Amino acid sequence: MTGASSDPKVRWFHSRRFKLRPGEGPDLNRASGDSGFVAHLTACTQGATGWDWSFRLVRPGAGWAFVSDGKLTVFVAEPGQYVPADAKANDVIALRLPRARENLHPHRFSLFGGQGGCVVGTGYAKLFVPVTYEAAPALVEACASKWADQLRFSLYVSNSPYDFDRADSALIDVGPQDEPGVLRLLETFFRQHPAAITGRGIPYATVPGPLHLARGEAKDKGDLGDGFGWRRSEEAVLAKTPA
Repeated sequence: MTGASSDPKVRWFHSRRFKLRPGEGPDLNRASGDSGFVAHLTACTQGATGWDWSFRLVRPGAGWAFVSDGKLTVFVAEPGQYVPADAKANDVIALRLPRARENLHPHRFSLFGGQGGCVVGTGYAKLFVPVTYEAAPALVEACASKWADQLRFSLYVSNSPYDFDRADSALIDVGPQDEPGVLRLLETFFRQHPAAITGRGIPYATVPGPLHLARGEAKDKGDLGDGFGWRRSEEAVLAKTPA
């Protein structure tokens, strides 16, 4: 599942056992978050762009092209906006786009690596980063820096100042090829910002991982972002509920 559950038992389990909240969570009415805070996080990327490999070349022309990801068709007419430059119709191409994704997932500010978002294939890791509200902008800035230019990952940060009392205030989805690079980036960030994370504990269905972070094993597209936590919470509650 990819969204919040309507089952109160699942919601309680997800809040207390997965997010590890100390009490009731805030009433977050706006899925798009706090506009001022989101604007600040966006500014911290300094306009960073990257390559999104989810597109195909639909129709190339002389100095222009139509490209599509299956849902969105984009007209590009600026040199260097997609690679490879010699791609033919229906070839997979990468389109240069802003790395910040303000409304990709409800209640999250999202940021892709320089080579795009997490590759969903045979499985990927979820790294849980209980970043503080004060340090969240610095984490976004680090993940938008040149040190992430060659990496593919998806960073998700709480988009409201009132939603940081949780073990997954930030999380990163990353494939096995890029995980070592992401861990090096995080190690440098923690060294520069030693008070950036809090000791929230290990969320349900995760294990202690590198850099004292919780780590989970995801399986498919539905587990991206908060989908993993909701799925595992639902499975845990339903397994305890008599048929």
